[in-house]
Amino acid sequence: MEKYDIEKLTSELDFTSNALKKVNDKLYLTNYQIDVLKRNDINPLNYTSLKDIIYLAEEAYEDTLDEELEIILGELSERNYYENTNK
Repeated sequence: MEKYDIEKLTSELDFTSNALKKVNDKLYLTNYQIDVLKRNDINPLNYTSLKDIIYLAEEAYEDTLDEELEIILGELSERNYYENTNK
């Protein structure tokens, strides 16, 4: 049986990069999502909806094929569906 140092493992966890952060009055994103968007010349401060950011991110992805951008596109699309689709 393998032994793990729980204190060491939990001290290495990064809770801040995946916590939602208020971008403006209408938009919340994680620090990681903000970083990836900015790296692709999309400033989330300029937008108030996930739909707008998804549209721009899809265009940027077509040009760059950035894997991290593809990952956050999936996250944002899923959130947009659950938050903004009448069920």
